[in-house]
Amino acid sequence: MQDKKNFGKYILEKRKEAKLTQEELANKLYVTPTTISKWERGITYPDITVISPLCKELSISEHEFFTACDDEVLTKEKKEIRKYRAIKKGIFLFLNLGYLIGIITCFICNLAIDHHLTWSLIALIGIFVSATVTTLPFFLKKDKYILTKITAILTLLIYLLLIVIHFVEKDNFLIASFIIATFVLAFLWASITLSTLTRINVHHKISINLLLLALCTMMTNPFCSKVLNVTNDTSNIPNLITGILLLFIALIIEIKYFSMKKVNGGR
Repeated sequence: MQDKKNFGKYILEKRKEAKLTQEELANKLYVTPTTISKWERGITYPDITVISPLCKELSISEHEFFTACDDEVLTKEKKEIRKYRAIKKGIFLFLNLGYLIGIITCFICNLAIDHHLTWSLIALIGIFVSATVTTLPFFLKKDKYILTKITAILTLLIYLLLIVIHFVEKDNFLIASFIIATFVLAFLWASITLSTLTRINVHHKISINLLLLALCTMMTNPFCSKVLNVTNDTSNIPNLITGILLLFIALIIEIKYFSMKKVNGGR
């Protein structure tokens, strides 16, 4: 069996065959180029959570990956990946059972109290929104557009939720709620577009996403106040503090990235 250095050479060869730079592969796997470098120099092995996407990007099977490791690591990784998949399956079943129980309970209570479906419809759409984030990824094909697909479905469900709330509660805020939702979703779509369609370094993606989240956090309350024509008081102070902290974290990530790049000789 091959030792770590030979395994590293194997990963290096497969990366070059795939015509990917260390940075490009790192961006696809959401790790740092330094991590890729450590794999290829035989310093560390990939974490179990990135084995499947790594194999996909290098056009190799998981069997080929594991046969490139030594016996001790192979046995350990197989045990860990089986454990990881069992936990993943358990969480999946637990969440969906919870959603099913929630839907049935809401319908029964609503019918027992009001004798027809009203607020339970709001709960139903809300559960669908949660399931879109937690359950839908299990069923969608794992490709670069998975986040776009999930966000598109989530966007439609949010607008549907607002419509259902409007007709159940018979309020006059449908247009205002649509405007506010569109404002917030614009930041989400900007983040998804950045993550999916750009090839910039993962550090920059994280920093820009934190910047978008900070702006959304700081601007949403004043925007809502303007749309709803209500007085904006000091309630936005916690949001401003949170936004500033997010900006600070983004700055630290950028400083750390350029420091690492300088240490690694600009690779």
